[in-house]
Amino acid sequence: MSWPSVNILIPAEQRPSLEGRIRAFGLVPDPVTGDERLHRHGYSYCLDLSGGILADYEPDELDRVTTSIGEPYAVHLSCQSMNAARTFLRDVLPGVDGLVDTNHFEILPASGFLTLMDRHPDWDWRRQPSTHLQ
Repeated sequence: MSWPSVNILIPAEQRPSLEGRIRAFGLVPDPVTGDERLHRHGYSYCLDLSGGILADYEPDELDRVTTSIGEPYAVHLSCQSMNAARTFLRDVLPGVDGLVDTNHFEILPASGFLTLMDRHPDWDWRRQPSTHLQ
C-alpha cells in the first residue's frame, strides 16, 4: 500500500498559524518535487504547504468544506507509515479548528479525528472508515 496521506483543511485566515507551526519542525525543500521534506521522530514526511491540493477536490467536496470552515487552506501530508501519520497529526492538530481529509472518502473535524486516534490507537483510516469503529 502507498504512503498514507491526509489533507489538513483550515480557514484561510489561519494559514500563517498552521504553516508556522509546521515550519518550526525544520522543513527542507525538495528540489525535485517542489514540496518540502521533514525528518522528525525517526519518520520521513513530504508536505505541500502551497494549498494547491484544493485543485484536486470535486466542486461538491469543496462546497462542503467551504460551508463548514469558510474559504479553505489545505496542507497535504504524505508519510512513510501510519505510525508516522499519527505522530505528526498528534503534534500538529491539537487546537486546530479545521478538518482532516483522510483521502479515503471521509472529511472529519480535526478534534473528532484526534479523539478517534486516541480511542483507536491502531486505526488505519485507509482501510477502515470511522463509521466502522466501535
